[in-house]
Amino acid sequence: MPKVRVENEGPIEIHYEETGSGDPLVLVGGLTSSWEVWGLMTPELEKRYRVITADNRGTGETHLPEDDEVRTPRRFAGDVVALLDALEVERAHVLGASMGGMIVQELALDFPGRVATLTILCSNMGGSQSVQPDLEVTKKLISQPSDGAPESLDILVHPDSPSKRASECDFFLETKRRVPHPREELIRRAMGIATFCTDDRLAGLDVPTLVMSGSHDQLVPKENSQLMVERIPGAEYVEIAEAGHILFVEQPRAVNEALLDFLERHPI
Repeated sequence: MPKVRVENEGPIEIHYEETGSGDPLVLVGGLTSSWEVWGLMTPELEKRYRVITADNRGTGETHLPEDDEVRTPRRFAGDVVALLDALEVERAHVLGASMGGMIVQELALDFPGRVATLTILCSNMGGSQSVQPDLEVTKKLISQPSDGAPESLDILVHPDSPSKRASECDFFLETKRRVPHPREELIRRAMGIATFCTDDRLAGLDVPTLVMSGSHDQLVPKENSQLMVERIPGAEYVEIAEAGHILFVEQPRAVNEALLDFLERHPI
C-alpha cells in the first residue's frame, strides 16, 4: 500500500496506486470515493497509460497528521500537485468525477503547466449559474442512508441499472462499504464545495478539455456539463446513454471509449 508524505499547507500522507505504463493519467474521485471506485475502468486504461489513483484527504488510507479540516476543491488540487511532484510527474492527463471534477478544474486553472488534458465527468462549475437537482432529489440526498446501502443508488444511477447492470452497482456499493466517510467529513466537504466557483475563469482555460455526463444524471443535471462546454474554449462534450451520476461505474466501456479517443488525439 504505497504512500508518500508531502506538504500542502501542512503535512499529508497520500495513499496512492499506480498501474500500467505510458503517459501518466490521474483519476480523481468525488465526495465519497476512494481510489477503488475506478476499478472497472483501469484494466483497459492501464494497457496504454500509467494510471495513478489516490485517496483524497479525509478518505481511506490517506492520513493528515495535522488536520485543519479545510476541504475546498482548491486544497484537494494542491494535494494532487504534491503527489505528482513526489512521483516526479511533470505533466499528466487529469480526469475528475463529481467533486473530483471540481478539483481538476482548480488544478487546470491554478497549475496549467501540469495538465496535458482535462476531463470533467458529472460535475459543475459552482456559482449561481449551476443547475441544481430537483427538490425531491435533494431531499433524498439529505436523507440518504449510510455508505453502501442499496437505497443510495436511487439518485445515482439510471433507473434500469440495478437490474441491467447489477454487477456494476454491486461493485460500487462494495467500495462504499469498505471505505465509509463519517458525517463530520461529509460536512467539511460540503462546506468546501460551497466556496467553489469557476464560472468566471473557465474562459481562460487553454488545455484540451473533454466534458462528459450521464444522460439521466439526477444529482448533477447534464445541463451543467453543457454550460461548462460553452465556457471552455474548444471543449468537447460526450453524453453517455443509459447512465446516471456514476456513469464511470455504470458504463465503464462507453466512458473509456470516449476518453481513449480523446487522449489519443492529445498525447503529451
